[in-house]
Amino acid sequence: MNKKFTRREALIGASSVVLLGATFGKASAFGKMHPSPDMTATYQHGIASGDPDTTSVVIWTRVSNANKKTAITWRVATDRHMQTIKAQGQFITGASRDYTVKVVVENLQPGESYFYQFDLDGELSVVGQTKTLPVGHVDSLVLAVATCSNYPFGYFNAYDVIANDSAVDVVVHLGDYIYEYGQDGYGGETGKRIGRNHQPTHEIVTLADYRQRHGQYKTDVSAQAMHARHPMIVIWDDHESANNPWMGGAENHQQGEGNWDKRRADSLQAYYEWLPIRDPVSGGSQQDYWRHYKFGDLLSLITLETRHTGRSQQIDTDDYLGEIKNKDDAQTFINDVVGAPDRKLLSGEMEQFLTEQMTESVSAHRRWRVIGSSSVIGKRRAPDLSDPVSASFRETLTGDALKRLDSLTHLGSLGLPVDLDSWNGYPAAREDFYQISKEAGAQDLLVISGDSHSYWQNELYDATGHAMGVELGATGVTSPRSLLQLGNEGLKHYDEQNALQNPEVVWTDGRYRGFIRLEINHDGAHADFVTVSSVESPSYEVNTVRSVDIEPHEGTLRYK
Repeated sequence: MNKKFTRREALIGASSVVLLGATFGKASAFGKMHPSPDMTATYQHGIASGDPDTTSVVIWTRVSNANKKTAITWRVATDRHMQTIKAQGQFITGASRDYTVKVVVENLQPGESYFYQFDLDGELSVVGQTKTLPVGHVDSLVLAVATCSNYPFGYFNAYDVIANDSAVDVVVHLGDYIYEYGQDGYGGETGKRIGRNHQPTHEIVTLADYRQRHGQYKTDVSAQAMHARHPMIVIWDDHESANNPWMGGAENHQQGEGNWDKRRADSLQAYYEWLPIRDPVSGGSQQDYWRHYKFGDLLSLITLETRHTGRSQQIDTDDYLGEIKNKDDAQTFINDVVGAPDRKLLSGEMEQFLTEQMTESVSAHRRWRVIGSSSVIGKRRAPDLSDPVSASFRETLTGDALKRLDSLTHLGSLGLPVDLDSWNGYPAAREDFYQISKEAGAQDLLVISGDSHSYWQNELYDATGHAMGVELGATGVTSPRSLLQLGNEGLKHYDEQNALQNPEVVWTDGRYRGFIRLEINHDGAHADFVTVSSVESPSYEVNTVRSVDIEPHEGTLRYK
């Protein structure tokens, strides 16, 4: 990541990843993604690396056929042929950690690429590649930003594109790495049609359930290729535990599903077991999961925890619609209910961490402050759909799709905010976040966000209209936008009205699956909204539906 890439070099290095009409099959990790049957039995969940700092990185695998305590050897080298070994050791795994193997490899050099491999009594894993964070001057950095990978909704083709992109320095996954639903739940119909059914078949609620589900996702060939090729920085959103959690429960945790605190603890235990992330320090809580990744003088990447440590319960607009008769009532609801000053999203500890690390980033004169958020932060209200084009769609829709349009039309007529599970439902918490940033001297935020199953290009402003930076929202790897009920043309028009009527929304489009490829240097940032043509087949084409450039301007950021 110390090498400076021109735009042309980056495209060439990406193996035509962002060229229109490129067709891909499945990636290989250095030509060895399909090991022998014995190796498949041992390493059927692949290998992975992540959570890097300047002198260490986490490497991960699982001994898939073990049924007793097992000692496995790991090695880290500077060459892909594993000849120049820089670190090695043994790790003992067992049932208490579901036979996963997670090693923090230390005493490495900053900003260097390393190769790693596991060895169980002569059975070798594939060779993986990883990187440490750099120090000093860094010319440029390439991030692949992904989110919302739902197994039954389709093949993880976006992961395959990322695996093939040799210019990527690190993958940033913004949450919903797995989903909790059973075969009859969200995505189930698609899964049955294409043969990607969730295992176990029921909604996951126990530690054993969460472990099995993580294991299923790790068998996906594209996921294995991506993890073997690039280190990952990953945060959770809601579905790693249950849909829309808050401090006291979750929308998808009902009576008969046990104690919520136990379920959450089990889900987080499995998360820490199955992903290449560092365990909490001694005495620390698994819920307190936030990070500051420092890429030399170029960039700070600060990740947020918004689900399990401070969040107030979500507001359901439907519970109040009977009392909202006009726009004045709607504004009272926005001010007094949604905007209540005690509605929190971040914990006090998270805010303290953010204060300290944002201040450090500004003091260190890093050019960029990138914020990893599991949900969209930009302000959005339902657009007014009283225009003739919107009305014409009523003639083409029936059933649930028509009901959805009628609901959106009603919300838009009142000017009500949408997606109240995101920052949009916590405006006081958003202002607290902005205030922390301003006090640190950071009004140049580049927020990357997930959760919405849609692409976003937003401008960010605080409540007084002061610019706070910009936001790039990633669509789902496979999870579709729910508003696709309106059809492609209906959703296209809705998104156009969304951008036209919401001052912070420059552009949005929920019709695609894919990821964001973000290239950053000291002069500016370039983002490609990369899409795959299909997720219901392992064959697909790659396109870039939109590209944007970002530059520093008068203490904040703007689109060029």
